[in-house]
Amino acid sequence: MSGTRTSAGFRHACTWLAALATSLLGLTAQAATQPSVAFYYEASPPVELLDQFDWVVVDADAVTEREHRGLAAHGAEVFAYLSVGEWDADRPTDAQAPQAALVGSNPDWDTRIADLSDDGWRNHLLDQRVEVLIDAGYDGLFLDTLDSYRRFAPDGPAAHAQQLALVSLIDEIHRRHPNLKLLLNRGFEVLDQVHDKIAGVAAESLFREWTPATGVYGGVTPSRQQWLQQQFERVRGYGLPAIAIDYVPAANRELARQTARRILDTGVIPWVTTPGLDQIGIGLIEPIPRRILIFYDADTAEKGDISNLDAFRYLAPILDYLGYSAEYRDIGTPPPPGTMQGRYAAILSWFPSPPARDTTALSAWLSAQVSSGVRLILMGDQGIDLSQGLGQQLGIINAESVDTSSLKIRQHDALVGFEGMPEGPGIYPAGYRLLADTNTAHLTLADRNGVELSPVVTGPWGGVALSPWLFQEASDSQQRWILDPFSFIAKSLGMEDFPVPDATTENGSRLWLTHIDGDAFISRGEWPGAPFTGEVMRDRILKRYRVPTTVSIVEGEFGEGGTHPELRTQLEPLAREIFALPWVEIATHTYSHPFDWLDLKEGDLAGQGRTPAGFPFNMPLAGYHFSLEREVAGSTAYINHDLAPPGKKVTTILWSGDAVPPEKALAISERLGLTNLNGGNTHITRDNPSLTQVSPMLRPIGHYLQVLAPEINENVYTDHMTTPKWGYRRVLETFELTDLPRRLKPINIYYHFYSAAYPASLRALEEVYDAVQQQDTLPLYASTYSDIATHWYDLGVARRLDGAWQITGGSSLRTLRLPASLGWPDLRRSTGVVSVTDIEQGRYLSLDGQQRQILWLGQALPRQPHLRRANGRTTAWHRATDGGFSLTLEAEQVALEAELTRLGQCHVKAPGARQHRQGDSLVLDYSGPGPATIEVSCG
Repeated sequence: MSGTRTSAGFRHACTWLAALATSLLGLTAQAATQPSVAFYYEASPPVELLDQFDWVVVDADAVTEREHRGLAAHGAEVFAYLSVGEWDADRPTDAQAPQAALVGSNPDWDTRIADLSDDGWRNHLLDQRVEVLIDAGYDGLFLDTLDSYRRFAPDGPAAHAQQLALVSLIDEIHRRHPNLKLLLNRGFEVLDQVHDKIAGVAAESLFREWTPATGVYGGVTPSRQQWLQQQFERVRGYGLPAIAIDYVPAANRELARQTARRILDTGVIPWVTTPGLDQIGIGLIEPIPRRILIFYDADTAEKGDISNLDAFRYLAPILDYLGYSAEYRDIGTPPPPGTMQGRYAAILSWFPSPPARDTTALSAWLSAQVSSGVRLILMGDQGIDLSQGLGQQLGIINAESVDTSSLKIRQHDALVGFEGMPEGPGIYPAGYRLLADTNTAHLTLADRNGVELSPVVTGPWGGVALSPWLFQEASDSQQRWILDPFSFIAKSLGMEDFPVPDATTENGSRLWLTHIDGDAFISRGEWPGAPFTGEVMRDRILKRYRVPTTVSIVEGEFGEGGTHPELRTQLEPLAREIFALPWVEIATHTYSHPFDWLDLKEGDLAGQGRTPAGFPFNMPLAGYHFSLEREVAGSTAYINHDLAPPGKKVTTILWSGDAVPPEKALAISERLGLTNLNGGNTHITRDNPSLTQVSPMLRPIGHYLQVLAPEINENVYTDHMTTPKWGYRRVLETFELTDLPRRLKPINIYYHFYSAAYPASLRALEEVYDAVQQQDTLPLYASTYSDIATHWYDLGVARRLDGAWQITGGSSLRTLRLPASLGWPDLRRSTGVVSVTDIEQGRYLSLDGQQRQILWLGQALPRQPHLRRANGRTTAWHRATDGGFSLTLEAEQVALEAELTRLGQCHVKAPGARQHRQGDSLVLDYSGPGPATIEVSCG
């Protein structure tokens, strides 16, 4: 295979005879004992999919250091491509190759062929190419072009000399780096001599091939199959993995699955992909693409930022619930390289108005992606030109000659009228005429002449939903979804059910985080003696409600150089006392409290500019020139040095103001090891019960993820602490409406120190705490939730060829929501399934936090004992052969509670717990947070 080409990978014809299909049990045995392997040579590899494989082969020249780390993060071993027998002038790392060693050429690839017996070439490979890859941290090498010498030495003594040189080279690599895995491309001629030095052998085209000269896909002849099968038997005879790479058109995913199963039936590891090795193909696993690529126009977006996009504000929360993460791309940047089929669940655009830039090239690119089987979703303004080939491809065409004055709704189905439905079309909407019977019109308008147009359509290619049929304006400040966004996205995706990663629940309990923004720590409350708000908060809230709480301060309020340095001697001791509370986690709320992050530029004098609400862009700190480093790293250092008690440090940055930090701020926080939180505006209430009031979980920006607060703070519920002062009690409505009928968010008690300034606002806060304490929750710190949300974005879910599911990267995000169609987990066959909880909001199962787990599903309810609910997290877990288990749980600061179920005649050991048996279940109450170990024996 050539890591620098976008056409055929392996270069040699190979054959073998297809074996008879084995049973599913046979597939299970094969899949369980062999590594899953992926080959991907394109730049910008989809790390979140490739990291689910055991072995990943990449072109090191196309992979960044960050991508390399990501590939290996969950235990995958990463192999670097190395051409042994050919020199590529276009490859920078080959620039110093000795030209005297190049004795032939390969016109198919425009490369030069090397004499393997040449000392200069050998030293170039050993001392430069191999050592560079070793220093880069690769776990193995994929050695390609091993038999290119046959172009100048096809047989006889000359060929034998090349083979001896190849054996010597492999021996020397192994001698120098005995722990380095070596994977061969073919090399069957030297297999007997090097089998004990290598990790496996790969070859292409077992059943399906691609011919470079013609560009045609096809089947492999039986005679060629038979020969290659014999070679693979030799490989397997040495106890080595044999890997077959077959080629299938990107659009024919089902053929790829069938081919992978046929390959596995013979005992060989499959990788079925496209010839450019630029697709997430199908191997022993098929990763579910959870990303949706969303195109937007930065030229028309406010401040050019995704936080101001309709797709971000309104659609991303829907995708969160369905289990899909959003990846945003400006139409002014080139599309991603490689094959999108298998990488993205869909490609989507949502333009509020016609894009400012020409989309002709984008339309052509989208047409190619639709041809390869990628789903396309168009929302809002038409944006993308469908008048040419793309429209014909989708089976829709712009409706013309419409009498706009007489348009009426002719029909609509349940996909339209979700939260509201207008009586008529209002302004003239765009729409389409359907050309294909496979398309479904969910809303049809007609004029007096019978001319019809359909603005909401789905089909086997995806879907389209045009304005103004997305929202109904209920008032100046309220909107309602006309479109059912859940059903529309599901239909457009042709969505097949899969275990959905969930960041709202763990071990059967709704997550509950509490955090305090540091604003107004300098203020005094309307209480006798006018105490500082921090004093009131300490005594009335923090010491009373001893739950995990993340507390921040704004350095610029009272630190040196702040607005009130005269209060430093009073407020620093108070901050130290609060930070020393065992259940308090320390955060920074920045130095100058930026109100408008994107309008602030490095070096700007503090206090300049004004937001629409009349606030300066940041606090007017004398002589301070804005610096992201000072805001994040500087404020963190101040707290760690001057305020934090021994053994405690800042863990989190709570973004201030509009909470739209630039990429650099997120990069600084990551460098410091800080988690991050804040942003979003979730405040759905009974008088405004629309999902348009629910914000997304994450804001992806460059390489980083901003974690948004699950619910908004008291500032919104009290109209900026004006009236009503008690308004924050209405957050209980938000908690309720984000829990039923769908659990969209965890619980987040989020407020500022100024909530302690007034009796009414403090009482409202107490009411919120009291109500939440009555619910089944799992209290945790903001940093823990931030980790959970961040890991949700890339959690790997893959189908295995044997019918099981593989979950990768679940160290922090541990919960899956099972659609009812998938049934129940088989606890005997699955690994790491700790809890199963079936409630009105859904069927939740939680895992034990290991990086990779296998999930078997069936229609039978679990009969084995398991955890039903706990308010703590799992720290250790083991399922015994008798059906029992050993489980260690630990809560964050609160007294641990747990409920076991399906106990039958099993015996439970839970030292230190008060036990309450309720039929087949057992409730355990502890006096402290743990850790507590529970032993269940059923023998």
